[in-house]
Amino acid sequence: MVIRDREKTKRRLMHKLDDLRTVLDELQNALSEFHKTEEQTQEEIIEYEKLSALGRLTANVAHEIRNPITVIGGLAERLKKSFVHEPKEKEYLDLISMEARRLEEILRDVLVFSDKAFFQREVRDIRGLIVDVLNGYEQVCERVAIEVVNHFAEVPKIYIDERQVRAAIHNLVSNAVDAMPEGGILKVTTSVESLSGKNYVAAMVSDTGTGISEENLKMIYEPFFTTKREKQETGLGLAITKKIVEGHGGLIKVESTAGKGSTFALYFPYRARQ
Repeated sequence: MVIRDREKTKRRLMHKLDDLRTVLDELQNALSEFHKTEEQTQEEIIEYEKLSALGRLTANVAHEIRNPITVIGGLAERLKKSFVHEPKEKEYLDLISMEARRLEEILRDVLVFSDKAFFQREVRDIRGLIVDVLNGYEQVCERVAIEVVNHFAEVPKIYIDERQVRAAIHNLVSNAVDAMPEGGILKVTTSVESLSGKNYVAAMVSDTGTGISEENLKMIYEPFFTTKREKQETGLGLAITKKIVEGHGGLIKVESTAGKGSTFALYFPYRARQ
């Protein structure tokens, strides 16, 4: 009887030891994961600080370069008046002026992306902004046989920075037109959407163009990433668009299939009337 009791006690102790080993193993794994997470967080903080420092440096350099570029462009315009009868010299000056303007545009994009976003918001109807942008592309679309289709649903006015949102829509329309060099359909719609219980006014720009490969789709919002090398693009358009819409508390989404076209959607939050 005593022997049986000892065996039972021994078995119970062994079970408890096994349970204790299991707990210790789980604790060890948890500690290991904690250290990994801590190291990863520290690395992310260091990387963020590096990117912040790089952003400040980029902004400072862009500011410094912008002034002499503006002077060069201005002087080129003045000099052109002195070479009215010298076509070759005037051609050179036209080229200097054009390149100076292009550099100013690049620097403007770099500054917008590098600087902390500042929005001057007012209550606006986003449909009016879209119409303004599309009017600027009317001749281009006619020239390359792009049909423009609008579906503007009734949407509430939203609290936005008109200039910034116009630039965001311009970037999407410009990309859509570039994606259809042989013609196609440019479709722009507005609607009211609810995502995760929040209300948004959505502006969608669709094209039937070349589309975006799955590999490039992962990179499109990266600064300076571009596939339009022949146009000497900076690759900041979509990065800036994303920054603008997120600065308004919204989000950007994309659906694209290579060879079939793309749809970009900008979602701007609004508060429904009670």
